[in-house]
Amino acid sequence: MTNDYTTADGLSVTYDPATSDVAAVSLDGQAAAPGQGRTGFFVHDVEVWSDLLGFPDGRCDELGLTLTADFEVDDGALRVAGQLTDTTGRDRAVTLSFALPIAPGGWTWHDDPRRRQIIQSDHVYVNETNVRAGVTGGMSLYPFGCITRDDDGIALGMDMDCPAICRISYDGPAGRLVISYDFGLAAETKAFPQAAPFRFVIFRTDGRWGFRSAAARYYELFPQHFTCRSTDQGIWMPFTNVSEVDGWEDFGFRYHEGIGDEAFDNANGIGAYRYTEPCTFWMPIDPSVSRTHENVMAELARWAESDDPGKRRQAAAVAAAGSYDADGNIQYRIWRKPWCDGAVFSLNPNPELPGQNEADLYWNDRIKRDLYETNPRGAPAGEYLDSLEAYATEEENFRRDHFVHATTPLTFSTVHRRPMIHKSLSIYEYVRWMADDLHRMDKLLFANDSPNRYAYIAAHLDVMGMEVGWVDGEGLWRPNDDAWLLFKRTICHHRPFLLLLNARFERCSAEALDVYFQRCLFYGMFPSMFSFNAHSEGYWSRPDMYNRDRPLFKKYLPIIKRIAEAGWEPVTGALSDDPAVYLERFGPDAQGQLYLTSLNTAGDDREVSIRLDDEALAGERAQEMIGGEVLSITTDDDGRHLRLRLAPQQVAAVALEAAGR
Repeated sequence: MTNDYTTADGLSVTYDPATSDVAAVSLDGQAAAPGQGRTGFFVHDVEVWSDLLGFPDGRCDELGLTLTADFEVDDGALRVAGQLTDTTGRDRAVTLSFALPIAPGGWTWHDDPRRRQIIQSDHVYVNETNVRAGVTGGMSLYPFGCITRDDDGIALGMDMDCPAICRISYDGPAGRLVISYDFGLAAETKAFPQAAPFRFVIFRTDGRWGFRSAAARYYELFPQHFTCRSTDQGIWMPFTNVSEVDGWEDFGFRYHEGIGDEAFDNANGIGAYRYTEPCTFWMPIDPSVSRTHENVMAELARWAESDDPGKRRQAAAVAAAGSYDADGNIQYRIWRKPWCDGAVFSLNPNPELPGQNEADLYWNDRIKRDLYETNPRGAPAGEYLDSLEAYATEEENFRRDHFVHATTPLTFSTVHRRPMIHKSLSIYEYVRWMADDLHRMDKLLFANDSPNRYAYIAAHLDVMGMEVGWVDGEGLWRPNDDAWLLFKRTICHHRPFLLLLNARFERCSAEALDVYFQRCLFYGMFPSMFSFNAHSEGYWSRPDMYNRDRPLFKKYLPIIKRIAEAGWEPVTGALSDDPAVYLERFGPDAQGQLYLTSLNTAGDDREVSIRLDDEALAGERAQEMIGGEVLSITTDDDGRHLRLRLAPQQVAAVALEAAGR
């Protein structure tokens, strides 16, 4: 007997638990043409490379697996929750998929808010990032994905509070929209022995706005993952005390990485954040000592026996939290950096690990009391996590005594096809645990290097940022691309995203820095500066540099602050008639003001007409905020328009009066 699940906005899914198939997908009663491949739930055993097999009556006897799945219509979406369980008692490496039957004719796949592809029947479409785990080694960059046709769209999205290594794709040859989970199953996982839980949503989108509509709906379905707790926003100060900067008021500081000057920071609306790096341990080694494994272990043993209690605690944390490779060896890299010449250990920050674990080392009752309750300088604004997605650490952790305490599903190694913990899921466990505690204290969690590849880590962060090298050693402009920046903007939504430029600032031309500020303005991100090597000779300790650039901060920061605090919205409600001129939208803010930013990505001047389609953009006044020009809004048979002329790489920011004001 099939079950029909229909949302209030007319999306219907017909599921047959007896076969585990989806018989049909309909929009407003019109069934989508079915594809040719298996639908509903099916599984692939990667270790033996099995066929794709279903779960009649919840069982896959050929592979010794069972499945539970509950469907619930809620908030205009179909929420699906369940668990895959092994019955053999062996380690397993399997891919569990759920597919909606939708033939490819006339549909479009969306990679992100700006890029899309007309679906062809001979191609598989996925926007994935390399995580070196699972059957393909890749995971979807975004936590949701969608396809559209005309004014309709259908999306699948994972619940980021049930994270896993998963992909959302459209399979053209089979004619299906798919979410796939790469699960490792092992007996040790105490929270779900021999099993893995999953949760995802199926929802309808507005085909006219594609991926942008899917993002807006995803925010509505999971508002807890996108709460903006930091509403007075500004730039990032790395380490240097703001009080030491002459005329600091001109620069818009709001987030101070480091403590020690809390009294000044608190008195001036600046948040101080205590620095920690919970996913790594950088152990210096005497430069005269050769970097053999024996010497690294001997140095670690010296730390464990040291008279210094801090060294002993750190060595104990490495013993408890160090991650293991496939051969059972503790994982570290030999690295020479300005801040450490020695070995950097890969650590599992899961707070559930027993003993002197990494989480307890950095966040405990004594720290909370001393910093937040009895601190004579005043309490910090929160905690700062450096290198969060852990560029220096290994992806795979095969340490089986860590399996016991995992609260997120295991995955499996692409190379070894064996269960393991992926580092991103351990980081998620730490961030969720710490954020819950901080939010109970009305404090914030600030992180560097996120969101980078793992969107679910960002679900519990309040302030996010990234160090970038957009101006090279010769002073030339080398930014990350639009797709990289759009991912950050989409995952942060209204939350602040901050940039730190690492460069040789004496070589940075005024033109390159002006473009840096404009690019940040376009995405509603906050620009700041750090160092040529991310360590020494910091920009903010050099009055010659920051005084040179002070006019740029005074020119752009008030505008960036205004639009960023209004809040980025994925659906622009406006269309550019030139594909080389990009648009983004912010607001309305508390005063009802809306903002459009535009960027000319072409190599020549462009004059663009922007059609204002959204009724909210029906006000009578518009002003370009950088130059102050009042813009005329014209109306013709094609709608309401405003026109801009932009030089190459130039950004404009337009303030629009909201309708009815």
